[in-house]
Amino acid sequence: MKRLIAVFLFALMLSPLTGSLTLEKQPHDGQWFTVDPTQRSWHPIGSTFEVPEQLEPSWANDETPWWERSALDQNNNYIHDSIESEVEPVGMAISYSEEVNDEHLQVLESLGFEVRDVIESVNGVLLGLVEPELAINLTSLEDVVMVHRYGQVIFYGDVQTQNVKARNSTIYPNGAWDFGVTGKGVNIAMVDTGVDNEHPGLNEKFVAGYDAVCYNPSDPNCVLNGFGFRPSDGTFDPDDGNQHGTACMGMAAATGLEADGSQSEFYGSAPESSLVDVRIGTDAGAGPFENYVLEQEFYESAMNGIQWIIDNKDTAWEGADESLHGIDIISLSWGITSHEGGGSDGTDMHSMILDEAMLAGVVVSVAAGNDGPNNDGLSGMGSSDLSITVGASDDGNTIDRDDDTVASYSSRGPRRDNGDNNPLNELKPEISAPGTNIIQAEGCVTSGSCNNFLGGDASGNTYTSRGSGTSYAAPAVSGILALMMEANENLTTAELKEIIKFTAERKGEATQPDVDPFWNRDFGWGIVDAYEATKLAIHLKEQNLDGQIDVFTQVHLNQPTLTNNTSEVDSGMFVLEGFAWNQMGSVNSVEYRIDGGEWMSASFNETETTLGPLERFQWTIGLDLDNLPSGEVLIEVRGISDDGQSLPINIVVQGTGLGDSESSGFSSDIIMIAGAAMILIFAIALLFISRTETPLLLISTSEESIEEALEKDYDLSAVIDAELVDHEGK
Repeated sequence: MKRLIAVFLFALMLSPLTGSLTLEKQPHDGQWFTVDPTQRSWHPIGSTFEVPEQLEPSWANDETPWWERSALDQNNNYIHDSIESEVEPVGMAISYSEEVNDEHLQVLESLGFEVRDVIESVNGVLLGLVEPELAINLTSLEDVVMVHRYGQVIFYGDVQTQNVKARNSTIYPNGAWDFGVTGKGVNIAMVDTGVDNEHPGLNEKFVAGYDAVCYNPSDPNCVLNGFGFRPSDGTFDPDDGNQHGTACMGMAAATGLEADGSQSEFYGSAPESSLVDVRIGTDAGAGPFENYVLEQEFYESAMNGIQWIIDNKDTAWEGADESLHGIDIISLSWGITSHEGGGSDGTDMHSMILDEAMLAGVVVSVAAGNDGPNNDGLSGMGSSDLSITVGASDDGNTIDRDDDTVASYSSRGPRRDNGDNNPLNELKPEISAPGTNIIQAEGCVTSGSCNNFLGGDASGNTYTSRGSGTSYAAPAVSGILALMMEANENLTTAELKEIIKFTAERKGEATQPDVDPFWNRDFGWGIVDAYEATKLAIHLKEQNLDGQIDVFTQVHLNQPTLTNNTSEVDSGMFVLEGFAWNQMGSVNSVEYRIDGGEWMSASFNETETTLGPLERFQWTIGLDLDNLPSGEVLIEVRGISDDGQSLPINIVVQGTGLGDSESSGFSSDIIMIAGAAMILIFAIALLFISRTETPLLLISTSEESIEEALEKDYDLSAVIDAELVDHEGK
């Protein structure tokens, strides 16, 4: 009997185990399979985990020097084509194939050329006015690879901050400022007509300044106006004689403060960012197009100012806190027109020096231009390969972005082809931001009683009048870059640019879908989204992804879909589909993980075809929401290449947790099987006990009684044996 009780208790112990047994769920109408033991993620039947083979683009290893393929020199004689049709002197500069040295300069001076300035970053020398017929002589000099013609510098001229989602609003309750970033500790170099930083909304922002007009103390404008040489150590504070520079800095960084200390709504994107004021306007204070004696002097000032920024990118400014040393961002709201039809191809000297600034670690936001949809090509500056070129949208004076259109004046892309066989660097602009009817911070030349050169300043000024132009879109992006850099100080210039593009709100159909599935000639990759850009910058820092991003590896998401939903709640298969490619090589894998777990491979359409350059392949991930825990679940997707990983896609899905509750009960089949097993075990146990257990109902303990009981027990077992044998025989 004791054994019988033990068997019964053992059966009771088994019952919870039978309740925990589960059968594998049906694979969603037979269209999906899983290798995930948790059955949370699934893949389409017939797909593979092998990434398609991809060819490396020809441009990935193209080392042809830029001067051998410049579109500005169609006849390949190393002279800008427009010079050869001129009869009057024109501004000229020359590029060398190596660093400019003393011997180069001595040769130029011995031939009667005036060395106006040396631009070290691009191995260039500015020569000022030169007779056109002398250009051929310059090409014969040792190491000279191109004779450039000076271009003409052109300036492009309250809801903006909320529209770009820097500041939150009732329409967009989440803004980048909600992350606690306002641009603090980030220096923006405003390269313009000077900034009246005494303005209440710009007060106490000045960190350093430089007057690029008077870099040469013999410049006639400086001498005539009695100003002469200006210090180049950052201690000079230029004033704005034109209004353009003050307006642009306000859109990047204004605090909205009024002269009486009250708070207005006229914020810049990064209200706590700081100013490095680099003036390229005239010393007399008016716009360069009004007061310059010679337009080539403006060209030279612009080149000199940007070279000064590169030279001082890490300078410890006098009196500045260590957090404000150096220069982080260049904001440019002007361009250099090209004399050749079709605009610049990025091989003009101004575009190339902006490339050098990006490579040196100073990120550049530059206006695309105001030449509209039928322009003759983008100007220099805006044609820079590496810089962030900004077009203008028209927000209709509303925060809501749904009704935003491209501004009628905004220059459209693409940029002129530079002959390197890479179609990607012609995709300009990269991004758009509001630039139409923007309220401006008032400089000291816009009110009748205020004039910088008559002892006045802008400390009593307010925010007034509306202006339009890509001039006003570019500084908004400069401010957003400051927010991102405060959020993650380790981002490279290439990563900043890629994040801005990746997180933009798409607008318009793809103009060249075979080259890129998103780029549009009006908007670029879309309208800038400060909130999403800053959020992704923070994510990269939190995940320790600094230095691991390969900006050429592209992984993007189609609209997610929900299938097999038969419940009142969102239940069933949540399908993530997207596409991937590498702009310079191959994608080795596309991976995902659930709530920070192990990385797993997405699945791909099986193909034996080798993909050509820029061809994309599909990837798929199925998520069983019932097998995900109840609540928000983070899904991360990334592409892997030899050079790192793509920017991650982060998706939050709602798990139901229904799979846990369903698997915790008994199915009818399991109950029947478990019940039959328990009955069989119990019957066998009874039989075993009946044959081996000593009887417990013995009353007498005498030897006679014991022997009698044993004989009866033996007879009973014999009967049972006989019946069993007889049953087996039937």
